Amino acid sequence: MQKLAFVIGGAQKAGTCSLDRLFRMHRGIQMSSKKETHFFDDETRDWAMPDYAALDAFFPEVDDRPRGEATPVTLYWRPARARLCAYNPDIKLIFLLRDPVQRAFSHWKMMYAIGNDTMRFPQAIREGRARVRDEAEVDGLHRHFSYVERGFYAAQLREVLELFPARNVHCEVFEEFFADKNAGLKRLADFLGIAPFRAVLPAVHAYKAKDMEYPSVLTPDDARYLADLYRADTAELEEMLGRAIPAWQRD
Repeated sequence: MQKLAFVIGGAQKAGTCSLDRLFRMHRGIQMSSKKETHFFDDETRDWAMPDYAALDAFFPEVDDRPRGEATPVTLYWRPARARLCAYNPDIKLIFLLRDPVQRAFSHWKMMYAIGNDTMRFPQAIREGRARVRDEAEVDGLHRHFSYVERGFYAAQLREVLELFPARNVHCEVFEEFFADKNAGLKRLADFLGIAPFRAVLPAVHAYKAKDMEYPSVLTPDDARYLADLYRADTAELEEMLGRAIPAWQRD
């Protein structure tokens, strides 16, 4: 069967739903029948002898268009990256990276809104981090409470680049991409080797935060606390990208 050509692999709460919708408007690629197949991060599968028929089932149209899917946990979920490499070492990976402080708060709001967490944000990013270690599903990873952990982008990308060549990995900065989608989509089309996207695209903003009363806001104290945690990692990320990220800079 035709293999996946690319994956939009993260980060969670960094615009991957919107990017998935934009990709579905491009006639030259075939996206999976639903966003987030969660195939490669499924810990219930027999990964000693993986059956890729379940993955192929997400692509009912048989044609020669490059296939892609968007599962944003991929950047964070270490076993998924290794499985992707075993499946197709030539696959291309796209990562949207959002200010890790804002990303953490957005992640917590989503978990709180759907009832997966009852802890207030200040506690969730401090003592609540012990839950990631103590209740990890696999390899020290937790799907729900990893508000802080998912923001260490450089550390995750370092591990990605141990598996995949740098030419197959493309990062976009969330704040810059959505400030000029056409420029960002041109970069992605060039990276994937596909025809350009349409010049005029509708505004898309998928999955806005639920309009409800939250018990926490992102306070300056919480923002400073997180920024200090991420400072070294963000500096390394800027070095990896070969440029500064002004949108993430704080006093």
